[in-house]
Amino acid sequence: MLRRMPLLLLILVLPLWSGPILGSGAQDRPSPVEVVGTVVDAACYLMHPPAADGPTHDECGKACALAGVPLGVADAGKRLYLADGDGTKQLLPYLHKRVRVSGRAVEKSEPLALEMPVGDGNKMSVRLDGGYLALTVDRVEAER
Repeated sequence: MLRRMPLLLLILVLPLWSGPILGSGAQDRPSPVEVVGTVVDAACYLMHPPAADGPTHDECGKACALAGVPLGVADAGKRLYLADGDGTKQLLPYLHKRVRVSGRAVEKSEPLALEMPVGDGNKMSVRLDGGYLALTVDRVEAER
């Protein structure tokens, strides 16, 4: 699984890095946000939310994040903020913990595919047809 992660990294991270940083127009301008929620592995959270935000998912979530799958913050309303590459690094120590994140978010309308290899020759994928939030993380702190 981990040997195929470089290609996965390219597929996953380019849309996230280019969106919040290089916004393409007025509607893509980031807005300041403060999000309180749980840090999750974004791909797994989108496929099966109850399993993806608990301690039983720690090993898989950490492996995926280290391989380039973005982490995100799921707020109380189950809205998912997808972190960019640097934000994922900042969020990793807080995987499956409640946090308060300050940063900038932008609503994205273009499709985004998150794919993960599973076993030999298989993969799981999740496609978002827009309507997600790309998050640039400025600061993370544990929420009590």
